Amino acid sequence: MPQLARAALFLLAALAATGCTPSEPHIAAPLRTQDYCGEGHARPDGVGSVMTSTDDKLLADRPTERGIVREVKAATGVIEFWNDQPLRLPKTSLALGETDGYARVREIAISASPPGVATRTIYLKVRDHGFDRWIAMAAYDLQNVCIEGRREV
Repeated sequence: MPQLARAALFLLAALAATGCTPSEPHIAAPLRTQDYCGEGHARPDGVGSVMTSTDDKLLADRPTERGIVREVKAATGVIEFWNDQPLRLPKTSLALGETDGYARVREIAISASPPGVATRTIYLKVRDHGFDRWIAMAAYDLQNVCIEGRREV
């Protein structure tokens, strides 16, 4: 087998092994976290999981920051902050004026989900045509974003 054909086969095998799909940006550690977890603290891995479980549809709610903070405090939950964390939301990103399929998340607010529900409402502060605004979305991951107990330092 000629050397060029062997190299091409090796390249194809390497591409097949990696899945040939572009990798999604991971959810970076937030710049800051406000947790309203009572005696506990925030679970960053839980927040990322909830964040990536949305149905990619904007809810009709028009949340305000004051109302969101009030809800998260009352039900226990977490608010995390980033500088434009990309989140794969192809449909929503188009409505927000983004052309690459990613919403730019500045904040996320997640409160505890009530028992017996199939989805929970989460709030994202995103870039919308160059301006920041809060949007509401349904998320399917219902895990608690708070851990009980003191944080180990």
